[in-house]
Amino acid sequence: MSAPDTLPVARQVGADWTHQDGQRTTVTITVCQACASRWFPPRDTCSTCASAEVEDIASESHGTVYASSVVQIAPRGFQAPYVLAYVDISGVRLLAHCPTSDQALTPGTRVHLTVAPIADTGEGTITSYVVTPLGDQPTPTGEQR
Repeated sequence: MSAPDTLPVARQVGADWTHQDGQRTTVTITVCQACASRWFPPRDTCSTCASAEVEDIASESHGTVYASSVVQIAPRGFQAPYVLAYVDISGVRLLAHCPTSDQALTPGTRVHLTVAPIADTGEGTITSYVVTPLGDQPTPTGEQR
C-alpha cells in the first residue's frame, strides 16, 4: 500500500473563531457593550474597560491590508518565503498568512478571508484563516512594509 499524497489536517489554527458558510469565511470578534471596543481574537472581558458585557459577532469576509512582510526564515514546518499581513476588518486588526503571494502586499489592498494550509508538520497539515487579494489590486511591491 502506498502513502497518501497529502498529509491529513493535523489542526486548524483559530478553529474556534473561524466560520465558513459556502464561499464566505468570517472570524468571531468581540464588541464591548460598555465602551464599544472591538477585539480579535474574541475574549470574555473587555481589555479596555474590563467590562464583562461583551458580545461576539461575525466579522465581514473582506478587509484591507494595513501592512505586510515577507518572512524569509521560517519556523519548523513552514516553508519560507511566505507573506504575513496585518488586515483591518470589521474594526479589528488581525494577522494572517497570504498563501497566494510571495511578495509583500501593498497597504490598502483589498483581501478576502478564507481557510487554507499554512504549514506541514510530521503530524499533518496545519490550516488557518488566511487572506487572498481581490482582483484589480495594486501590484505587490516585494518590499517589507
